[in-house]
Amino acid sequence: MKKLRLLLISLFLVTASFLSAQTFDTLNIEAESIDGADKSLSDFLTDHFPLISDDIVNKITDKRSIEQVEKPIEAGGGVYFKVNYFVPEKFLRDTMKILWELNIPEYRSHIFLIDNNDTSYVDTWNNVVGTISDKTYTGRFQAFRIRNYPTYKDPAKGKEHLPATPPGPGNPLGLFVVHYDENSLRYFHGTNKNHLLTAEKRHLSHGCVRNDNDNIAKMKEFILKRVIKSKDLTYLIDSKKSVIYDFEEIDKFPVRIIYKTYTIGRDDKGLFVELYNDIYNYSNQGNINLKWNEEDLITLTTKENLTNEFKAKGKGELTDEKISNLVDYVIKNLKKYERYYISDLSF
Repeated sequence: MKKLRLLLISLFLVTASFLSAQTFDTLNIEAESIDGADKSLSDFLTDHFPLISDDIVNKITDKRSIEQVEKPIEAGGGVYFKVNYFVPEKFLRDTMKILWELNIPEYRSHIFLIDNNDTSYVDTWNNVVGTISDKTYTGRFQAFRIRNYPTYKDPAKGKEHLPATPPGPGNPLGLFVVHYDENSLRYFHGTNKNHLLTAEKRHLSHGCVRNDNDNIAKMKEFILKRVIKSKDLTYLIDSKKSVIYDFEEIDKFPVRIIYKTYTIGRDDKGLFVELYNDIYNYSNQGNINLKWNEEDLITLTTKENLTNEFKAKGKGELTDEKISNLVDYVIKNLKKYERYYISDLSF
């Protein structure tokens, strides 16, 4: 049986450990091997929801059910497999909305899928952000424009006379741009220096947000397939045509840019904390330009902030005394840009 067959079976409500109770679809795949079925499922989900992460796909395949079926002798004998995958229905819709959130000093953005009143995590991407002199600013925005195969004009003083860089792989904007700030020339885009996305210090741009080229290609495909419904632009997925398109209101999606010098979160391994450098020195309040920054989106590593967040996210696992000791330990001992699980710390 060389052909793989995928069937959409039914809609029902189940509870999965990696997500809360929610609506799932059953996808049934018939294949000669489990690996073949998994590959077919992965290809289908990636094509339908280009932003889906390997982690989410793996968690879906972990929950599969398998039936081994004997082939009739007249069909050559042997066996094949019927595999059921329980896929969150929100990943299968024709139209989807996301929240793209960048944390400036973390040098990373987080993609969330907006599902009615629920917002669920999808993936995390490395970024390059603005320098101290050309900062990336905090704010609540709406993506409002895209550019395919853009030209680039260097905004630096003294370079006004230089000709624009034509579209192509050598263009500093990469192959795709998402505009989010109507009041400045700051946007998300690809890059011609992919290696900088893994550099230790990544506040290097003129204020724009650079993305890995593979990730911006995923975002392009997702926006063209699942976000823009005012016009069919899917022909641009593999196109090298230079196009600028302003979104209609129904196409816009939220972009939130924060400045937070720590993360307290929880994953499959438990409660964790990460610290980041105050790259713009906002601990000195005089450096916060309130004309451009939304101040409530700036959160610094203070004892008060850490204490309040550990209380909120600790789910009662830590007493006030332990939280106090933990906060002192975190501030004094933890290295920046490393993840520490609370269960592994001695405080």
